[in-house]
Amino acid sequence: MSKLNVRYGQLSDLNGMIQLDRKLYPQDWQVERAFVERLLERNNRVYKIVEDNGELKGYSSLIPLDKRTYDRLLSGQIDESRICHHALAYKKEREVYIYLSSMIVDIFHEDRKKYSKALIMELLDWIQDIQETGVVIKEFGMIAITEAGNRICQRLGFKKAGEVKEHGETYNIYKGTVEDVRNGIKVKQMMG
Repeated sequence: MSKLNVRYGQLSDLNGMIQLDRKLYPQDWQVERAFVERLLERNNRVYKIVEDNGELKGYSSLIPLDKRTYDRLLSGQIDESRICHHALAYKKEREVYIYLSSMIVDIFHEDRKKYSKALIMELLDWIQDIQETGVVIKEFGMIAITEAGNRICQRLGFKKAGEVKEHGETYNIYKGTVEDVRNGIKVKQMMG
């Protein structure tokens, strides 16, 4: 029987994350070991892992940034591989702009929809956990590099906010608020 668990990611999850990335993403978008290590040093609540019977089946990441770095990232002025140096810790009354950098599951697994749903539903608790630190979430942003990414952004209520050219390709940029995420997930819950 399947035992699903969603929890904060740790360094011990790194090999599973890298394996999943290699399986699904183009090389330019794969997570690097040093990137994850640096992110977790700066903020140990940037990753959520979904595991089934103890095996990593997906993960998502919410990276808190200051407005300038966030704007530069979404406009293509700073490469995503550099934002690990700019991730903020959650401190009371700090305003953050959260970059939803990844939401990835093993798309070849028969339970992929269950894993995706678990990560999406976890966003509600994750947002609450962040807000309980006293942090003010100003906005969420995401660069959708796959069709599935575009669908997730739309289901979360994010609005298309432009395009960015990265690695020779053009990708959609989405932005949304905490309320957009909450409302998008509530609609998803009602639809099954």
